[in-house]
Amino acid sequence: MTLADLNYLQSADGHELIQRYESLNDEDLYRLLFKSAHGEEGKFLPGMVTLIKLRRQARLKFKLADQMFFTPLNLEQSTSEAISEHIAARFKADWKVVDLTCGLGGNLIPLARRCREAVAVDKLDLNIICAQENARAYGVADKIEFVTGDAYDNLKTDADAFFLDPARDREGKTKTRSILNSEPELMKILPEIFKITHNVGVKLSPAFDYKELESLPEMPEVEIVAEDNNCKVAMLWFGALKTESLRRATILTKGQKYEFVSSRDRASVSIAPQPATYLYEPNKAIIKAHLVEEIASQYGLAKINRHLSFLTGDALVGTEKPGVLRAFKVKVCKPFNLKELKTYLKAEKIKRINILTKRFPLAPEELYQKLKIKEGGESFLIVTVLSNEERYYFLAERV
Repeated sequence: MTLADLNYLQSADGHELIQRYESLNDEDLYRLLFKSAHGEEGKFLPGMVTLIKLRRQARLKFKLADQMFFTPLNLEQSTSEAISEHIAARFKADWKVVDLTCGLGGNLIPLARRCREAVAVDKLDLNIICAQENARAYGVADKIEFVTGDAYDNLKTDADAFFLDPARDREGKTKTRSILNSEPELMKILPEIFKITHNVGVKLSPAFDYKELESLPEMPEVEIVAEDNNCKVAMLWFGALKTESLRRATILTKGQKYEFVSSRDRASVSIAPQPATYLYEPNKAIIKAHLVEEIASQYGLAKINRHLSFLTGDALVGTEKPGVLRAFKVKVCKPFNLKELKTYLKAEKIKRINILTKRFPLAPEELYQKLKIKEGGESFLIVTVLSNEERYYFLAERV
């Protein structure tokens, strides 16, 4: 997708070209690329096909995907509309907010809808064009000033708040998970922003390292946001955007939102020598936000090992908040022995099973091969270590 493609596709002729072919299936779109088309529209067919395919992919993230403009990279880097709306809700309605890395406008649009005024900054013309068109689709373009330029050069001194989603792509390298080598550099730009305001929200990969937070000029509140059981975003909140909680897990699932926060008076959690009737695995957002102990205290559960996130108890709990705890009813708990386990599965005529492992040297894929069993079915095989650091396996059913 080039700048020329976007400029043409947003024109009246470009809209007509998209409408002509947008109902084709993927196979017919692919064949269209080999069509001998003359005139102006011919050279824009590849860009049009790319856009139609990107719009179809984007339907999982955006309600108005079929009216939006994307490039492959800015769609890949965007978060869903549900998460962006959740993030924007922290900003105050009377604020002027500056999005220093607006991309296609995924976070910008909810911020503009929420706040009095917004400024969109991006160093790529492609992104600014996409953001403008997408803001028009959502009816908020008149509230946004669009600026093509560098984040460092556009720290608006009259801003009430800033939003920043640093790029994690590095030319010729894998994406960085570090908050120390992103672009713009947080260590460099945050002190400059703080001269204007401390009201800053920074979006990061949820795979970031907590130890790196100590290098920041101010300790933030950390919020981990998950859709269902998939961690999607880590937010660092500063200034008035920060709450009294040091850590927060937010779970968006089936139209519901569940939030859990760190406690200053965390109750001690017991360690069970053996699993009880039920075994629980907290949502990944809770694990990443280091809130396993808070969940255990809230539901009266024990840990099976102080280093693991598995919890256990005799009562079935958490059903009022689906997606917060994954519950299993334990049928068998025995010390791990590969030969004995293989014999047991054969005797029980179990040909398919779902395998989970924690602190076990073999990956589930390797264990399937050694047990000569296939993935699937209703039962679960969970292999881990108990409080005595000995390896055990559980046969369980999902509740």
